[in-house]
Amino acid sequence: FLGLAVYLGLTGLQRQLFGLRPLDFAYWGAAITLMWASVEKWAYPHWSFPLLQEHPRLAMGLDSSFYMTAAGAVEFALAFALLWTPLIRRSAAILLAAMFVSAIFEFGKIDAIGHLMIIVILVSIAVDNKPDTKRNPVLFPVYYFSAVVCTVAAYYGAHGMLV
Repeated sequence: FLGLAVYLGLTGLQRQLFGLRPLDFAYWGAAITLMWASVEKWAYPHWSFPLLQEHPRLAMGLDSSFYMTAAGAVEFALAFALLWTPLIRRSAAILLAAMFVSAIFEFGKIDAIGHLMIIVILVSIAVDNKPDTKRNPVLFPVYYFSAVVCTVAAYYGAHGMLV
């Protein structure tokens, strides 16, 4: 929501900040939020076990622990992809939006209301036509590994400080 707040503020003021467009803040905010949430699936998979028992189709017949680990890995990879090249960013945004929209059919209007803003941001990312500087694909593993380490460290560090 912080990325969305910056987006709305900059859009209302018709400004850029640090040379970044308002939408850039929205997709960075979405990416960081989703990477953070994916770590939660690794740290506290048992929080979702009652949900998986109530909706067994979600796990697709997989063991609940394995499913939560895999779901966290997929969500982290797609969230990180929101920060990469335009084609990869758009593809990840479409896949994530499809996942959030498909959850509405399973969980109803409460889920629709709760995820509406992230769906709107993901659709905005998918249709964004901003040209982007080319990134060296050889460096992708380095950036990805760094993002995993930093996000996990920040998550557990914040948890340790709060508990």
